[in-house]
Amino acid sequence: MSQKVKDPERLLGEISFQLDRRILSYIFQGQARLYGFTVLNLRDKIVQVSTHPLTGKVDEGYRLQLSQRHIELMDRLNQLGYSTILHPPFTEFIINTYGILKQRPDSYSTQELGYNSPDFLRRVVINASPSKLLKDMLLLLNCLCYMSRLDGKPLFLW
Repeated sequence: MSQKVKDPERLLGEISFQLDRRILSYIFQGQARLYGFTVLNLRDKIVQVSTHPLTGKVDEGYRLQLSQRHIELMDRLNQLGYSTILHPPFTEFIINTYGILKQRPDSYSTQELGYNSPDFLRRVVINASPSKLLKDMLLLLNCLCYMSRLDGKPLFLW
Protein backbone atom coordinates (compact mmCIF):
# COMPACT_ATOMS: atom_id res chain seq x y z
CA MET A 1 0.00 0.00 0.00
CA SER A 2 2.02 2.95 -1.18
CA GLN A 3 -0.71 5.54 -1.21
CA LYS A 4 0.09 9.20 -0.70
CA VAL A 5 -1.33 10.92 2.35
CA LYS A 6 -2.54 14.44 1.66
CA ASP A 7 -1.98 15.86 5.15
CA PRO A 8 0.27 13.38 6.97
CA GLU A 9 0.55 15.70 10.00
CA ARG A 10 -3.23 15.58 10.43
CA LEU A 11 -2.90 11.82 10.66
CA LEU A 12 -0.63 12.33 13.70
CA GLY A 13 -3.43 14.35 15.30
CA GLU A 14 -6.01 11.74 14.30
CA ILE A 15 -3.99 8.90 15.85
CA SER A 16 -3.75 10.92 19.08
CA PHE A 17 -7.45 11.81 18.99
CA GLN A 18 -8.49 8.22 18.28
CA LEU A 19 -6.41 6.93 21.22
CA ASP A 20 -7.91 9.54 23.54
CA ARG A 21 -11.46 8.61 22.45
CA ARG A 22 -10.68 4.91 22.74
CA ILE A 23 -9.44 5.29 26.33
CA LEU A 24 -12.49 7.36 27.26
CA SER A 25 -14.90 4.93 25.57
CA TYR A 26 -13.33 2.06 27.46
CA ILE A 27 -13.67 3.76 30.83
CA PHE A 28 -17.05 5.43 30.26
CA GLN A 29 -18.70 2.49 28.51
CA GLY A 30 -22.25 3.58 29.31
CA GLN A 31 -21.69 7.20 28.33
CA ALA A 32 -23.29 8.08 24.99
CA ARG A 33 -21.55 11.45 24.56
CA LEU A 34 -18.02 12.32 25.48
CA TYR A 35 -17.97 16.02 24.53
CA GLY A 36 -15.60 17.87 26.83
CA PHE A 37 -14.01 14.63 28.02
CA THR A 38 -10.28 14.20 27.53
CA VAL A 39 -7.83 11.81 29.12
CA LEU A 40 -6.31 14.93 30.69
CA ASN A 41 -9.54 15.67 32.64
CA LEU A 42 -10.53 12.03 33.11
CA ARG A 43 -10.42 11.97 36.92
CA ASP A 44 -12.64 15.07 37.14
CA LYS A 45 -15.09 13.50 34.67
CA ILE A 46 -15.28 10.30 36.75
CA VAL A 47 -16.31 12.44 39.73
CA GLN A 48 -18.73 14.47 37.59
CA VAL A 49 -20.59 11.56 35.97
CA SER A 50 -20.87 9.62 39.23
CA THR A 51 -22.41 12.61 41.05
CA HIS A 52 -26.09 13.42 40.59
CA PRO A 53 -26.27 16.95 39.10
CA LEU A 54 -29.23 18.08 41.24
CA THR A 55 -28.82 16.29 44.56
CA GLY A 56 -25.03 16.02 44.61
CA LYS A 57 -25.46 12.41 45.75
CA VAL A 58 -22.51 10.25 44.74
CA ASP A 59 -23.10 6.85 43.16
CA GLU A 60 -20.18 5.17 44.91
CA GLY A 61 -20.59 1.89 43.02
CA TYR A 62 -20.47 3.59 39.64
CA ARG A 63 -17.52 5.77 40.68
CA LEU A 64 -15.67 2.66 41.85
CA GLN A 65 -16.46 0.84 38.59
CA LEU A 66 -15.14 3.75 36.48
CA SER A 67 -12.06 4.17 38.67
CA GLN A 68 -11.25 0.45 38.50
CA ARG A 69 -11.60 0.44 34.71
CA HIS A 70 -9.31 3.50 34.56
CA ILE A 71 -6.66 1.92 36.81
CA GLU A 72 -6.82 -1.42 34.97
CA LEU A 73 -6.43 0.19 31.54
CA MET A 74 -3.63 2.54 32.64
CA ASP A 75 -1.76 -0.42 34.15
CA ARG A 76 -1.96 -2.19 30.77
CA LEU A 77 -0.95 0.91 28.80
CA ASN A 78 1.89 1.64 31.26
CA GLN A 79 3.34 -1.76 30.33
CA LEU A 80 3.57 -0.44 26.75
CA GLY A 81 5.38 2.69 27.99
CA TYR A 82 2.36 5.01 28.32
CA SER A 83 2.83 7.59 31.07
CA THR A 84 -0.27 9.06 32.71
CA ILE A 85 1.76 12.18 33.47
CA LEU A 86 3.41 12.72 30.06
CA HIS A 87 1.07 11.30 27.43
CA PRO A 88 -2.33 12.94 28.10
CA PRO A 89 -0.88 16.48 27.71
CA PHE A 90 1.31 15.26 24.83
CA THR A 91 -1.80 13.90 23.09
CA GLU A 92 -3.61 17.20 23.55
CA PHE A 93 -0.56 19.08 22.22
CA ILE A 94 -0.42 16.89 19.08
CA ILE A 95 -4.16 17.31 18.40
CA ASN A 96 -3.98 21.09 18.90
CA THR A 97 -0.80 21.41 16.82
CA TYR A 98 -1.74 19.22 13.84
CA GLY A 99 -5.53 18.99 13.99
CA ILE A 100 -7.44 15.88 12.99
CA LEU A 101 -8.62 14.56 9.63
CA LYS A 102 -11.08 16.94 7.98
CA GLN A 103 -13.27 14.13 6.70
CA ARG A 104 -13.68 10.42 7.03
CA PRO A 105 -12.40 8.30 4.18
CA ASP A 106 -14.98 6.54 2.03
CA SER A 107 -15.94 3.12 3.34
CA TYR A 108 -13.76 0.31 1.99
CA SER A 109 -11.53 2.79 0.12
CA THR A 110 -7.77 2.21 -0.01
CA GLN A 111 -7.49 5.28 2.21
CA GLU A 112 -9.73 3.74 4.88
CA LEU A 113 -7.88 0.44 4.59
CA GLY A 114 -4.58 2.28 5.05
CA TYR A 115 -5.89 4.10 8.11
CA ASN A 116 -6.66 0.72 9.64
CA SER A 117 -3.27 -0.76 8.85
CA PRO A 118 -0.75 -0.51 11.70
CA ASP A 119 2.14 -0.84 9.22
CA PHE A 120 0.82 1.97 7.03
CA LEU A 121 0.24 4.26 10.02
CA ARG A 122 3.67 3.44 11.44
CA ARG A 123 5.29 4.55 8.14
CA VAL A 124 3.26 7.78 8.20
CA VAL A 125 4.27 8.45 11.82
CA ILE A 126 7.94 7.79 11.04
CA ASN A 127 7.86 10.06 7.97
CA ALA A 128 5.69 12.88 9.33
CA SER A 129 6.82 13.21 12.96
CA PRO A 130 9.51 15.69 13.92
CA SER A 131 12.37 13.64 15.38
CA LYS A 132 11.81 14.92 18.93
CA LEU A 133 8.16 13.69 18.84
CA LEU A 134 8.75 10.40 17.02
CA LYS A 135 9.28 8.11 20.02
CA ASP A 136 6.09 9.28 21.75
CA MET A 137 4.04 9.24 18.53
CA LEU A 138 5.06 5.62 17.91
CA LEU A 139 4.10 4.83 21.50
CA LEU A 140 0.64 6.41 21.01
CA LEU A 141 0.20 4.33 17.84
CA ASN A 142 1.23 1.16 19.71
CA CYS A 143 -1.32 1.95 22.42
CA LEU A 144 -4.01 2.53 19.78
CA CYS A 145 -3.15 -0.82 18.16
CA TYR A 146 -3.40 -2.48 21.57
CA MET A 147 -6.81 -0.89 22.24
CA SER A 148 -7.97 -2.06 18.80
CA ARG A 149 -6.93 -5.63 19.58
CA LEU A 150 -8.59 -5.37 22.99
CA ASP A 151 -12.01 -4.41 21.65
CA GLY A 152 -11.74 -6.10 18.24
CA LYS A 153 -12.64 -2.88 16.37
CA PRO A 154 -10.79 -1.00 13.61
CA LEU A 155 -7.98 1.37 14.60
CA PHE A 156 -10.01 4.43 13.65
CA LEU A 157 -13.59 4.61 14.86
CA TRP A 158 -15.82 7.26 13.41
